[in-house]
Amino acid sequence: MRLLLVFPLAAMSMYAQHGDAAGKPAQNPAIGDPAAIDAGKKLFAGGCGGCHGPDGAGGRGPSLRDKVMWHSLDDSALYTTIEKGIAGTEMPASRLPAAQLWQVVAFVRSLSSPAAEMNVPGDARAGETVFSQAGCVNCHARQGRGGKLGPDLSNAGATRSYPTLRESIVDPDANGAVGYRAISVKLRNGQELSGVERNRSNYSLQLQDRAGAVHLIDMADVAEMKDSRTSPMPKDYGRRLSKPDLENLLAYLSKQSLRPVMAEKR
Repeated sequence: MRLLLVFPLAAMSMYAQHGDAAGKPAQNPAIGDPAAIDAGKKLFAGGCGGCHGPDGAGGRGPSLRDKVMWHSLDDSALYTTIEKGIAGTEMPASRLPAAQLWQVVAFVRSLSSPAAEMNVPGDARAGETVFSQAGCVNCHARQGRGGKLGPDLSNAGATRSYPTLRESIVDPDANGAVGYRAISVKLRNGQELSGVERNRSNYSLQLQDRAGAVHLIDMADVAEMKDSRTSPMPKDYGRRLSKPDLENLLAYLSKQSLRPVMAEKR
């Protein structure tokens, strides 16, 4: 089963109307269920992953972790797209039974749905302890508390998917660390500054230090500069944290939302 979610707008519109007689989209019994999502991930990797990559990040086919036009489809329409394929494209019909199709839909949806909407495994309270003990609090703020060097995580669960949150911990350089690349400069007056590069041109540099202060530097005043194409975030959390600690940390981050987190599905 090769899943190529590239199709014309006309087809997208047609599938978006799929549902019951009253126009209500069919409910996916697997959405948000960690066990179903894991099963869907295995099914996806065994078929769809040949084009979209085993983790949905893209390959021959497009990435399903980016917000492209298929995200306007409800679960029922996405189910139909996978079940029937798209005529005139490389997207074939699937032979999977309904229960497994729903699992694939649940996995695909989990790739981009806010983590706060998922039943993320782990203990969020224990994850808060991990957040502190692992040193995350030194660089990341939540609700005005914590460091300033890294992104504010107060709304992380509402703005990032679970796979994105996990990747940011175990492989912080995966997205190129845009906006948070490590940099240090020595000015002609002898002053030395280090932190992250926020904006940079041929004429000026915005450097944010660990205290959160942003320095606007004229490039003509720079005597030496060492910049990195990587994030200043430690690269060993994937090895340093045990599996339970990582799960708990992700559960905690997934609950970070400026709006009330939806009730967990059972």
